[in-house]
Amino acid sequence: MKIRIYFTTLAITLLSITMLSSCSTKQSAIRHLQNLSYDLRDNSSYYTIKDWQDVAKEFAELRDKMARFRYTPEERRKIGEIEGQCARYMVQGIKNGAINGILGVGNEIRGILDGLGIKY
Repeated sequence: MKIRIYFTTLAITLLSITMLSSCSTKQSAIRHLQNLSYDLRDNSSYYTIKDWQDVAKEFAELRDKMARFRYTPEERRKIGEIEGQCARYMVQGIKNGAINGILGVGNEIRGILDGLGIKY
């Protein structure tokens, strides 16, 4: 009888840990995207070519990571809002000419924006 109680307690504990870490991971992805948006807002005018390459890669990786989780409609709305902010700052960078001459990075960011359905 004690063994059954032990294994039941262990199973409940493991399930709880899994559920909590899953929420933490999906929420951390949203926080990471929000931080990227803040960084774009505050620092994109100072970005180098390498910075733009890193941002484009990071943005694409975050979108891939978040696609693995199930989000509520409210969370999806928030993610869309933050992605829109990131895209807006990327478009501003393109319009300001910060990356117009760089075909690789410019096309990658344009591809991300096209994938989001954003006209620039």
